[in-house]
Amino acid sequence: MRRYLLYAVISFCLLLATLFIFRTPLSIAVANHFLTQEQGRMSCLAWSPVGFTEIHISKVCFSNEQADVYGENITVTTKSVEIAHLKVKHKPIVSGSTPAVMTPLSLPLIADRPLVSIKKLHLESPVLRQPLSVSVHEAELNSFTLNGDILAQVLVYNDKVNLNADLQSQGIKPYLPSQLKALAGQLSATFDGIQADTSVSLDASILDRTLDECDITARVVGGLSGSWDLNARSGGADLSSLDIKLDALACDKLQRYQQSAPIGLLSTSWRVVLPKPLNISSNSAEIPALTLEDNNGATAINLKNLSLDVGEQVVQTDIQLSHHNPQLGWLELQSKLGIRNKTLSLEGDWLLSSEEVRLPQDLKVQDFVSQGDYVLKGEVGQTVSFDLATQSSMGKIANSQAQLDNTELNLTTHVNVDMKQLADGILQALQVDVFKTQFSAERYQVQDVSGKHVLLNSAVSFDEDKQFTGQLEFQVGSFKKAEVRGKDVTHTLTLNGEFKDNKVNAEVDGETHLGLVATPQLSFRQVVLTSAGLLAEQTSLEHVLHLDDFEMLVKQQVDQQLHHLTVMVPEQSFLTLKPILTQFEPKLQLSEGTISATLQGDVNEQSFTFNAALEEGGILYDSHYLSGLNIPVAGKINAGKIAFEDSQIDIREVRSGAVLENFKAILSSSEGDPMLSNISANIFDGQLFTKQIKLTNQDQSFLVEANNWDLAVIANAAKNAGVELSGRVHGQLPVAVVGGLFEINGGKLNNIDIGLLSIENNESVEALKAQQPSLETAFGMLERLNIEKLSSDVNMSSDGWLDLAVQITGVNEQQAEPQPINFNYTHKENIFQLFRALRLSDEITNEVEKALN
Repeated sequence: MRRYLLYAVISFCLLLATLFIFRTPLSIAVANHFLTQEQGRMSCLAWSPVGFTEIHISKVCFSNEQADVYGENITVTTKSVEIAHLKVKHKPIVSGSTPAVMTPLSLPLIADRPLVSIKKLHLESPVLRQPLSVSVHEAELNSFTLNGDILAQVLVYNDKVNLNADLQSQGIKPYLPSQLKALAGQLSATFDGIQADTSVSLDASILDRTLDECDITARVVGGLSGSWDLNARSGGADLSSLDIKLDALACDKLQRYQQSAPIGLLSTSWRVVLPKPLNISSNSAEIPALTLEDNNGATAINLKNLSLDVGEQVVQTDIQLSHHNPQLGWLELQSKLGIRNKTLSLEGDWLLSSEEVRLPQDLKVQDFVSQGDYVLKGEVGQTVSFDLATQSSMGKIANSQAQLDNTELNLTTHVNVDMKQLADGILQALQVDVFKTQFSAERYQVQDVSGKHVLLNSAVSFDEDKQFTGQLEFQVGSFKKAEVRGKDVTHTLTLNGEFKDNKVNAEVDGETHLGLVATPQLSFRQVVLTSAGLLAEQTSLEHVLHLDDFEMLVKQQVDQQLHHLTVMVPEQSFLTLKPILTQFEPKLQLSEGTISATLQGDVNEQSFTFNAALEEGGILYDSHYLSGLNIPVAGKINAGKIAFEDSQIDIREVRSGAVLENFKAILSSSEGDPMLSNISANIFDGQLFTKQIKLTNQDQSFLVEANNWDLAVIANAAKNAGVELSGRVHGQLPVAVVGGLFEINGGKLNNIDIGLLSIENNESVEALKAQQPSLETAFGMLERLNIEKLSSDVNMSSDGWLDLAVQITGVNEQQAEPQPINFNYTHKENIFQLFRALRLSDEITNEVEKALN
């Protein structure tokens, strides 16, 4: 019996020795026997007992589809498991594998197991931006404290796991965006195997420098909560307790805009509010409401029912904008935004109302109301169409130089924008299919021009080849500038051309009608101006003005340096000027002749050359009649000053009481003033000559030379019955022009040959003889007096009174003993009245006047 017992003890000791020697492979084999393939396999294990209650594991290796685990220097006792180093390498999930269905946690927690402590836990994973190194200490059963890269407290229950983490942990920083400059707070999470519930209290500072010269900071303080269902891949978040503030005080662009803008539209401080919980899934999000408010309460932007779907590439939301400030007034805008597979749809309307808006250039708009709608559709990155329709009304628009009352502005447009060409410039990418405007004002005043009823209609359309057609209609009910007034002005303009390489080439056709244009001296009705030409790098335009029967042609050539102007009056009847000239002087009438004129030059340099001609003209003024007028005029205009070239002026006849014939003169300029020189004419069957007369309003004097005047013609003009005078005289008549009135001072006439004075049956002489019989002998000597010498002083006042002091020396050959006779005679007569009487009795002038009337 003893022998068998000894054998049993020896066999048991040998078994224990064998098990101890082969403990490593046996342990691995036993572990892998109980582990399933999905749970993993143990590949290494080195351990040894230290005492009856302590085991030391120098290393252990374990792997499965999700991780490789390697541990070193592990001490196991009945009270604790202390691990010096544990390395876990996570394996990524193979793409395309079906996500596992999560089930509620049911952890087999052991009530009396040893406490676990890991001095150094090293985690690696492709999903981590950098490995994590932490220490784990289990102070109480199923309560773990993490230190190192992650600072956290983990509580494990059989149906859930609670986590409390510090957001300042170093292991979190690699996952934070670069704009996040500071983060503090706590993260609490509960996971039951299917759903994770989180709550966060945080304090974060954000700095965004996406825009050049525009730093935007944000401060986020408060708490948020959320949940995530791993099976449904969806969850929610409540951000209503967060205080989110945006600050753009460091945005230089915004600061410069605020300094230059006349109206404070944008604030530098804003607040973001999300009052309702968000719904989130793996590829979509629903935000019931999001509000962006500025701190002064002037602006609020509300996004409602914001829906984002990453898989379907869908964005939908309703946008409401409300703005109010003392400078602008009230602005309400609402839009509906939709994006699906890069197809954009944005449509909405607005209403803007303001009692007064102040704009640049001291412009003030009162009682301003604007409303309209818009539609934006198209494919993002391709072609987008934009439709806009606005209606605006303004009670008054005014600045220091202009004012418009009761104004309306309506605009309609359809525009296509090629997003691919935006890099080349907005003009290259823009295609305006339709652009229509209508502007009206009940009253207007621009500087010193005022009037009523202005209407401006315009429309332009483009095709795909940048060919365009434009129409413009402009109407003015009335206008007034100083003493100039008018009414019923209409202007129509049509443009047909192309817009290419940022340049316009177009044909222009226009027509302007003026119902009435008037000054106190002039008035024109039914004036018509037609225009045609080409708009290009060098613009060429032709205008034709029709004023009754008068016609004038204007040509313009304009480029960046030149503005060449040509004004032509084609050859036409002198009578076409009658409606114009008779308004300056109603007594002026035109009887015959032709006119023509040309002016050419550069408007920018104010330099022109001109020529004009009146041929065989006839003018009747009151009872003054001029015929055979031939007046060619040529010269230059520089900086507003006119210089005439020498031009020969001829007038066949001037019937103004005394008849002038064959009037000739040279028209020229002297010191910038026009003048007539080398003046000559036939009068009283003789001639008169004048060296120079200035055609200005300045006072002047000149000398008129009388040559070979026939005394018989002069006496006949006086129509003094019973007096006959013959002979010829010459002399000089100094003429002075003072205040526009003519005077003769110190004139002198002398006879050329022997003349004759005969007085017979003159009523005045006969009456004088009857009154004083003693004078009969003296008058008898004058009845037939041969004039050997005649001289006369000539003076004339500005009101036409002519004073003649005549001295005659002669012989009456009818006397038995002829003796020299000296006869002094003083005569005073109003020459203006005499000439008027002669004009009234002029048969030729009377016939012309009858024909014209």
